[in-house]
Amino acid sequence: MSRLFLFCVFLLSLPIAPCSLLLAQPVADDLPQITGCIALINAKVVSAPGKAPLVSTVIIRDGLITQVGVNMKIPADAYRIAADSFYVYPAFIDAFSSTGIKEPEGEGGQQGQGNRGGQKQSFDAEGNLPLEDAGITPYKRVRATFDPGDKSIADWRAQGFAISHVVPKGKMIPGMGSIIVLSGKNADQMLWKEDVSMYSQWTGAGGGYPQTVIGVMAKWRELYHNATLAVAHEASYTNATLVSRPIYNQAHQALMPVVKKEMSLWFRAPKMKDISRALTMQSDLGMKMVITDAEEAWYMEDKFKSGAVPLVLSLDLPEDKSEKKAKEAEGAKEAKGPEGPGQDGPGQPGPKAVKAEGVKEAEGADASATSTPLSTSTLSSRDSTQTKAIAVDTSKIDPEKEAFEKKRAESLKAHQDQAGILAKDGIAFSFGTMSVKTGDFSKNISTMIEHGLSAEKALSALTTQPARLLGIEKYCGTVEAGKMANIIVSTKPMFEKDASIKYMIVEGNLYEYETKEKKDKRKGKSDEAPAGILTGKWSYAIEVPDQKREGTFEFTSEGGELKGTMTSEDNASGNDQLADIVIDGTSVSFTFDFDMGGQMIQLEFDLTLKGETFDGTVSVGDFGTFPITGNRTSKPN
Repeated sequence: MSRLFLFCVFLLSLPIAPCSLLLAQPVADDLPQITGCIALINAKVVSAPGKAPLVSTVIIRDGLITQVGVNMKIPADAYRIAADSFYVYPAFIDAFSSTGIKEPEGEGGQQGQGNRGGQKQSFDAEGNLPLEDAGITPYKRVRATFDPGDKSIADWRAQGFAISHVVPKGKMIPGMGSIIVLSGKNADQMLWKEDVSMYSQWTGAGGGYPQTVIGVMAKWRELYHNATLAVAHEASYTNATLVSRPIYNQAHQALMPVVKKEMSLWFRAPKMKDISRALTMQSDLGMKMVITDAEEAWYMEDKFKSGAVPLVLSLDLPEDKSEKKAKEAEGAKEAKGPEGPGQDGPGQPGPKAVKAEGVKEAEGADASATSTPLSTSTLSSRDSTQTKAIAVDTSKIDPEKEAFEKKRAESLKAHQDQAGILAKDGIAFSFGTMSVKTGDFSKNISTMIEHGLSAEKALSALTTQPARLLGIEKYCGTVEAGKMANIIVSTKPMFEKDASIKYMIVEGNLYEYETKEKKDKRKGKSDEAPAGILTGKWSYAIEVPDQKREGTFEFTSEGGELKGTMTSEDNASGNDQLADIVIDGTSVSFTFDFDMGGQMIQLEFDLTLKGETFDGTVSVGDFGTFPITGNRTSKPN
């Protein structure tokens, strides 16, 4: 196990009470609340998607927005925030997620396993698995597996989310969803509206019926038919005489609100076939349905134009490997040498572009040929050698691989374009975070905007649209008097490059975040001299409580662009590249990313150079900020 991983585990184990160790800390957290009133004074307020920012003061009291306007008298008991340099937006609403939900006891990692723990499974007289083993648990509620202290709650709040529609974890029908507020100390404070939806997906039992997608489809029809009969029986028992008392199956009873169209079925359908099957089932059975976590909805665009079946898009995007491949290709090109006009015309590999093994001797002949006339035999020999080298290089091109890469690039573009295309075609949608990591949220939203989604539509899909879908538009989704005080205070217009959240207000609870203004990278030949104060090798030591972490930085300047690496015995993640390197006088900042058990952590370094030494700090996400010192051990030749 790498020492870097152990270091991160140590950070995770640090006590969370001291304010100095937290990046985001609620005002007066764990202390008696002095006032329930907050005043955001002279902020640029964007009250709703499509609205222009207006300089206004926002007064909040007891979790509600009480006033929005200008030249207002600030209450004497208000906690005042001079917000003239900030932008105010309605906080985000997550239409579909598992925020705060833990794995049900006894089911973690067992999805798809039929014979758990080597025990023989039991079946009823008709050969059906028990409901729990079959993954048919529509009666389960969020409260049973909700953890108010789960880290994902704080993580998504830091991304701008105040409200989330969460669902249980499970298989075919995991259970009923609830709407939660991302602030509070216990489930009673955070669970706002319970049992608002039914959640289903194309996930079979694994060890028995329903195991396949076809089996799930058949089982759904059976369940819906039986629940319909249960509804009719209950109505007869209530309104007529001489009708026997209904005996309810637990699953049928839980599905009765779906049959009565009192509750929507939220069907998770990422791929095109998943969506098509779900829409077919909806058409056949007639329940109210929401297609959610959709990644390939563009294939079924016509099906959503009427708005009869609401759509929730996934915020996840496929990884773009093109940039990485481009860098690798550039590195290979530099290793092989420059391309030139070859035997087959411009753009083809020249004599120094590629060389097969065993033909390096030709280089000597080429060199001597520049000063002496070439004989016919020499020309013939060189032509043969070059042709052979080109043939070797051409043979490396795999048509199947090339076709695969082209198809992958087209798929990536379709995913990136999806939200923009649907919005332009007038199809309303919300966003859900079920399948995306917190660290990818801002990047993916920016990518969608770069590919045609307007900032206005992006904000709508995160505020007013999910509010309408969840039936809570009366309470949240905009910044106006009478609404729940769910507000983002941003350093720049939302979704703009380098914009960051300074404050989050969730139902009147204030959270403050440390923001660092990113400086423009220095470029051009005029910056080569300042870069010289940094280039070379530097040793460093990070002071963590009760221990010290040591390693080496190495900085180089190539064409005026600074590059750097970080090496240490702690780092076994495979990444050694520093990013966002900026020099401002004697101040230096840069970042370093590493993967800790599937969670991407970013270290942010801020250093002050003092000749051949430096000191400064390194911030480790939510885990705190620690001192760092170092000295230069060598300069470039």
